[in-house]
Amino acid sequence: MSRLTMHACPRKRFPLQPKREMRIHPAIVLAGLLCCNAHADPAPTNMDARAILDRVLAGRPARDFSLKARLFVDRTHDPIPVEILAKNAPDETRTIYRSGKTEALIVQPVHGPVRFYVRGQGELTGAQRTERLLGSQFTYYDLGLAFLRWPHVKLLGDERVRGRDCYAIESTAEGEPYARVKIWIDKEYFALLRAEAYNKDGSVVRRFAVTSFKKIGELWVPHGMEASFVPPAQSLPSEEKSRLDIYEGDYGAELPAEWFATDKFGAVAGGEKSATH
Repeated sequence: MSRLTMHACPRKRFPLQPKREMRIHPAIVLAGLLCCNAHADPAPTNMDARAILDRVLAGRPARDFSLKARLFVDRTHDPIPVEILAKNAPDETRTIYRSGKTEALIVQPVHGPVRFYVRGQGELTGAQRTERLLGSQFTYYDLGLAFLRWPHVKLLGDERVRGRDCYAIESTAEGEPYARVKIWIDKEYFALLRAEAYNKDGSVVRRFAVTSFKKIGELWVPHGMEASFVPPAQSLPSEEKSRLDIYEGDYGAELPAEWFATDKFGAVAGGEKSATH
């Protein structure tokens, strides 16, 4: 986790360390990050892990937006154009990932579990939530950042990630795809910069990282993001990595609510499923 028309633009790296006066829209590619709109602000020194993650989740933008991105599934394939559409309401955010015939919807309520849908397949449950977007290492579950809402979290301390001071937090839950996830949150902007997921044996099986930022209009969004799968008991060089690069966007787009209706993503009659890999 079929192509859209797009214009080539030169690749450019953006520094991870932002200027203090700018506002950051710490998106992911990922739906959960795309739902944040944080700004530099002094943080209380006595914040606990739940308060930190609640602050990340609370920074949702008030307006709809659309982004265009390139998905690099691996080093051997050409990039796949992906359109990302987000509909923001007071009680939830709905995000669509669209490319050709593939269309996925992630629903993130302010309170309650994240839900996942694929057009022609319906709602994803259980292990289906870890299906991969267009065959990449970005799974639907990871795009929804459900682990930010897991019930058991603890602050591990302060750590540095790519030159930034971060809170290191561990999140755990029963019955989820991972046994635990270690999360790094930027202390100044309350943006997720990195996450590592572990299985029950304590091995890292998945990594996610924001590698650079890009300014779109008045906001800064992640320009480069990476997701990788590490086969259990394998060394780091064996990991399989994908990258998502955002190159264009419109913050304040007026998106029709009917695009995001869950009944539009129902299963196809006869059990046929749309291609998601």
